[in-house]
Amino acid sequence: MSEHSYPDIFTFQNGDRLTDPKGWAARADELRGLYQSEMYGYWREGEQVSYSIADEGAVMISFFGTMPAEGAKNLTVTVSKDGRSASWSLPVFLPDPEKVPAPEGGYPCIIAMHPLPSMQYALDRGYAVFANNSSLVASDDTKHEGAFYELYPYGEDAASQTGVLMAWAWGLSKILDAVIGGVGRELNVNPNLSVVTGVSRYGKATAVAGAYDRRFRMVAPSCSGAGGLALYRFFSEGKCYDFSPIGGSSEYTYQQNEPLSCLQSDAERGWFNDRFLSFKTPEEIPLEQHELAALSAGSDRCYFIIASAQSEDWVNAPSMWECYRLADRLYGFLGRGDRVVIHVHKEGHAVLEEDLALMLPYFEKVICGKDADVDLAALKTSVFAGQEK
Repeated sequence: MSEHSYPDIFTFQNGDRLTDPKGWAARADELRGLYQSEMYGYWREGEQVSYSIADEGAVMISFFGTMPAEGAKNLTVTVSKDGRSASWSLPVFLPDPEKVPAPEGGYPCIIAMHPLPSMQYALDRGYAVFANNSSLVASDDTKHEGAFYELYPYGEDAASQTGVLMAWAWGLSKILDAVIGGVGRELNVNPNLSVVTGVSRYGKATAVAGAYDRRFRMVAPSCSGAGGLALYRFFSEGKCYDFSPIGGSSEYTYQQNEPLSCLQSDAERGWFNDRFLSFKTPEEIPLEQHELAALSAGSDRCYFIIASAQSEDWVNAPSMWECYRLADRLYGFLGRGDRVVIHVHKEGHAVLEEDLALMLPYFEKVICGKDADVDLAALKTSVFAGQEK
């Protein structure tokens, strides 16, 4: 696939070219508008957010069901708008202050779309973890139920249509509102040092959250695939890759990638607005996903893409590497080439401890200004480098 086949991030809808970094704000606003009208539906804001914290009763909801969140605070977030209110609860895990004293300003925080299997590593490093129960914010189907849709019912007209990915992203934004509004002070958490992350469909929503709430200081989508950071126009089916440098197969041939038709199926179309269902081929979509990654570019922010090389054929990791390469050009144009990086681990549909061991020191170096041990050159490449063709 030639790079010239992709929508050009440097060209406005009217044909004007982006030649000065000062013009990026206008181009970014144009892209945010397109993603709302053509793909994810409309971002909502301007609500009143309140909260309560309990020492007991926290539960985690994941693919594996509902389970008690031992040792966690139970945070209930209430959002009100135009006479309506909706609430949901989530666990908040805090570092042991005897082992990891809170720094001045409070612990940095990871606001995750779901529980993280590698959470203990983050806690031991001094990060608070908000493990959102995203299914309470928006149901993962076409029913459009949950706290978000209690406030903003999904309707027939385009202006009332917000897909589930955007709704999940909104949920994390409201959690951050609560942290800023008092949770941070009560729990000794720093709202100005926030990381947003999630895996798979929640990785897609993570990328959306970073694009629309610029207060998140690091955006770390993992294994996000089609509708996330896999380019719609790039397919790796039938291509063979050498993964021996990361301990994998020396001849790994990709099988089927997730097609556009699957995103538009009954199982997944709820993630998007109705307009997205009208596109019959990737080429008809007026956007490409490196533009979504670029919407998190900022002088005070960073982007950490996570992908898995093997057993991720459906998720299309080579396409996410191509997405990184295209987004990196925009970050470089803005003079922020050190603010977008990638890590491709060998195997695992998750944010692994291996990923956190790289992304958290990176965050500490570029955002917190610490003297962290980070090999930036290693994070600007991947096992796919040199194997693009």
